[in-house]
Amino acid sequence: MSCSVPMDQVRRPEDRELCGHVELRDGRWCALTVFGAVLGCHDVRNAAVDEVLTEGLSSLSEWWTLRHGESNEDEVVCIQEAHPGAVTVARGYYSLPGVPTVTITAGQLATGEWQLWR
Repeated sequence: MSCSVPMDQVRRPEDRELCGHVELRDGRWCALTVFGAVLGCHDVRNAAVDEVLTEGLSSLSEWWTLRHGESNEDEVVCIQEAHPGAVTVARGYYSLPGVPTVTITAGQLATGEWQLWR
């Protein structure tokens, strides 16, 4: 997907907490998590902003599906740590001590090296 404008931060109005980003891609506004995964795409910017404010932070507590671009095998993961530019996930349904983890950058998500979705 091509990017027409840079990513814009979306912050919660009451406390300025970063909830995610919005970005124009191929003529549609995409709602993105803090670390750059797509939550959804919309025809208008305000709808994407609303999705980020509604689901951006709460989505971090959900199970996600991870796929490495080369293997095309899906696995369930839990987000352990998320910040702008990267996410660390626990491989499996639960984030317990000793569970294998992987850190994925926003660049790896953007290029398709890794795919991560709810």
